[in-house]
Order: sequence, then C-alpha cells, then structure tokens
Amino acid sequence: MEPYSRYLEDKSFLDWVYSPTPESDSFWKSYIKEHPEEKETMYTLKSILVSLKTSDAIISNKEKQEILQRILNQTGNIKPKQIKRLPSLVKKYYKYAAVFVIIIIGSVFINKNFIENKKLPFSDVDLTALDSLTSTQLNLATGEQFLIKETKSTIEYNSLGNIILNQNDTINNNIAYSKGEEEFLNTLIIPYGRHSKITLSDGTVAHLNAGTQFVFPEKFVGDKRIVFLSGEAFFEVASNKAKPFIVKTIVEELSVEVLGTKFNVSAYPTDKEVLTVLTEGKVNVVEDYILNDKKTILKPGQLATWNKENEDIKVKHVNTDNYTLWTRGLLYFESEPMVNVIKKLERFYNIELIFEESSNKLVNTNISGKLDLNDNLQRTLDNLIATAEFNFEKINNRKYMIK
Repeated sequence: MEPYSRYLEDKSFLDWVYSPTPESDSFWKSYIKEHPEEKETMYTLKSILVSLKTSDAIISNKEKQEILQRILNQTGNIKPKQIKRLPSLVKKYYKYAAVFVIIIIGSVFINKNFIENKKLPFSDVDLTALDSLTSTQLNLATGEQFLIKETKSTIEYNSLGNIILNQNDTINNNIAYSKGEEEFLNTLIIPYGRHSKITLSDGTVAHLNAGTQFVFPEKFVGDKRIVFLSGEAFFEVASNKAKPFIVKTIVEELSVEVLGTKFNVSAYPTDKEVLTVLTEGKVNVVEDYILNDKKTILKPGQLATWNKENEDIKVKHVNTDNYTLWTRGLLYFESEPMVNVIKKLERFYNIELIFEESSNKLVNTNISGKLDLNDNLQRTLDNLIATAEFNFEKINNRKYMIK
C-alpha cells in the first residue's frame, strides 16, 4: 500500500489529478520518464482516480457506500463487519477518502485486474524473429493450432462461428463460440514472406503484412470491439456506431479508435515509430497517458507518426498510396530513406540485406520509385538497382550484400 499512499499524500500529485495544468502535465511526464519503475503504480492509480473523478470536489458518503458496494461485488471476500470500521477512517480524508478505502479493501483485486488489462495478449513467439517460422499460424483460444502454408492466405469467421480457410477448408468452432458472453481471443501469426486477409465476425476486414501478430476475439462482446496488433495491418472496419472499433498496438500507450473507416497501422516492435494513415472516414489516435488520454483526430490523407522515444505525435498530409499499396503487392515510395525500403523488402521476401562497410552512406540516402512485389526477388532487386547507384551480391539463398 505504501507506494500508493506516497502519491496520495502528495498534494501536487492530487492537484494534477483534479486540476491538471500544462506545467503539471510537463512535470509529471518528465517524472515518469526519469522513474520508469513507478509507471505501473501510477497507471494503477490512474484507473482508480479517473473512475472516481466527479464534478464535485467532495465525495459524498452515499458515493463512498456505492464505491464500497462495487468493490464488494467485484471481490466477494470482504465481510460486512469489516465495512463498519471504515467510516471513521474515511471521514478523516475528505475528498480523497474513497481512494484510500478502495486501496485498503481492493488493492489486490485492482492490481490483478489492472495488470491483466494492460498486458498485451501476444504469444511467446519472438516478435523480432518471425523469419524463423515457415507457415502462417492460427492459434485458437481452445488451444488448437492450424498451419497455413500458402504465401497468401484468407481467413473468414462466419455468422455461425465457423472458420473458413482459403475459401475452402471449414473449421467447426461453434462450440467455443456459443459459450455465453465471454470473449475468446485467437491469435494469427504472419511470418516474414507471408501475408493474410482476415474477415472478423463483425464483417471487418484486416489485411495483415509480413511479420505481424494479430489478436482478436472470435466474436465481439460488450460495447467495444478491441483487437491487438504487433506489425502492420490495413483495416476496413464495418460500421457500428454503438460499438467503436479499437486497435491496441504493441506500444501499450497507443491505440486507434474508429466507428467505421479504412486506415493503415504500422506498429513493428523494432521500428522507432508507430504510423497511422487514414484513407477514408475518421479515426482518433489515442495516447494513453497516466492521468488523461490525449486524442488526435485524423482526416483522410493524413499520417500520424508517434515516436517511441520522444513519446510525441506529429500529423501531416501524405500520399496514402505510399503506405497502403502493399496490400496489393506494390511498394511505392517518394524520397524514402533507403534503410526503410530495405526493411520492407526484408519482411516481404523473408531475406536479409546488409550494407557493405564502404556503402554505409547509402543507409539514409533518399530514393523514389515503385516496385511490384509480385515479381520474383531477383527482378525486384534489379528494379531497385535502377533507382540508385548501388548493387547486390548474393551471399546465400536468404542473404544479400548491398555494395
């Protein structure tokens, strides 16, 4: 309890919660960067304080009792006689009393649920070494695993909960699908050199690029449609004003919220930035800070770039083809750093391209062009050579040196 009490007894912290200012936001954001070990504690407090924040500075006794009852309903392990001893304690702390009560009664429950909610549900596959896999993997919540050998695959969840692979094979999955109002999360893993298109149970279509992990429920339950992404995907979201569609990225602080639209998200673990490009509709790029969420609204034709190191977001107008044509097997780039183009080719073809020491200056050279990735690798490399003054030397079947 001590870590929480320390912050709750800090007036500047509480003032920040109830009356944030640009100065206090800047101070606490810097504090978190300097004390990353405190981040989890402060996130836990955020989930409590935000849920308790009211327009009135004083939390009434009735509200306190409602909070206590909510905790009792959730934990089910506090005896009524224990509650009777609490009012004398809570009166001492006025508007912060309920926070202390919640920590005293429900700290174990809150911490457990907070950690579970924040933990990204990706598999134990090394997110930076998907080149070692040879087949696309569909892992069901039941524990069943299906391997898809085709380079390009399609997966469709129909209204009965069955799964159709490559418009041919059907997996009868309606037993798990019919079990009450509980979400069962499945995982689709796309190795380097592979691509997949999946149609979710609500009709949303997601095109998944090479080197991607995608976690999704076989049916959406509740008032939100939440999926998880590590890698790159282009979404065509089925419109549903009552249930927003939310993409949570590998960066736990960043998510994308929509109602029905088309957009691309690139969130690879090894990249320095998370990119969101909107082609149709409207999206909110949400930065989940400790005590308040920041939403950046994108319009069609805009790119939001979130820098992992600086933890800031920048928006600009772009040619969206540069970021979405990969879904059609095309790579289009304008004044793109050479290293970025190379990285995309490595993922698409599952190869390794290294720079000879004497050619290191090419790494950040900007190049422009268009590549048809449906061509074989050698032809693609020949076309790339035509855009700049360099060459390739084949070292083995998967490794090439740039000279």
